Amino acid sequence: MMNFGTEKRQGFVLAIVVLVVAMPGVFVDTSRALPMQDTPPQAEQILDRYVEAIGGLTAAEKINNRVIKGTMEIAGAAVKLSITSYQARPNKAYTVVDSPATGKIDSGTNGEVAWQVSALAGAQLMEGKEKASFLHMNIFDRAVHWRTSFQKVEAAGVEDVSGKPCYKVVVTPKDLPPQTMFFDKETHLVVRITMTMESQAGTIPSDSYLSDYRAVDGILLPHKIVVRLMGQERITAMESIGQNVSLPPDRFDPPAEIKALIKK
Repeated sequence: MMNFGTEKRQGFVLAIVVLVVAMPGVFVDTSRALPMQDTPPQAEQILDRYVEAIGGLTAAEKINNRVIKGTMEIAGAAVKLSITSYQARPNKAYTVVDSPATGKIDSGTNGEVAWQVSALAGAQLMEGKEKASFLHMNIFDRAVHWRTSFQKVEAAGVEDVSGKPCYKVVVTPKDLPPQTMFFDKETHLVVRITMTMESQAGTIPSDSYLSDYRAVDGILLPHKIVVRLMGQERITAMESIGQNVSLPPDRFDPPAEIKALIKK
């Protein structure tokens, strides 16, 4: 196994967090597509239009969990990782990343404790801003529940993303840095997310591009996410996405190593 440093391992975990953030649960009924408008609407209108476009709050709340399996490649490097990510309401997550280059890296939260276990760094509890950032990023379908996920939302004009005009909305969680979401003016899908995340390596900016939307149980979800993070481009391809699946009752419980740290 190659000797990857703490910063690189943290980069993989952050990239997975971005992956979770970028899976907002997008329902689109093309039979009632919402019209475009020349004058940029207010942030609240953009976000409400997004919720309406995905099928409405009632339909979104029918999804209680999500299991994503896929691969992540680092552009220009011979590194390919397998990924399995479990997500559940209201803010539970468990992710396994594995490759010969990194070894196994587990991370997760039961909604209260945030943790990471890696083959090289061992068991670690997240604290302070890193924990707050991780818990926020793992709010299930946080863009749907934007009124409770963010304490402030602001329209920031129009900007092209991959040649398509998009509404920019700056969303600010409580006690965390603002993030910018880009909504395609025509489809109302989220196509780009820029943010900074807190980690052991400090405050790290990331830029994510969402594409290849496909229907899963009548729901459109991105199957390709390109994350520009820490000077590298990480390309994630989703191979399967399951929703409302049967999960073990202890799926999101902290592992034994983390429970031992909690007792200390």
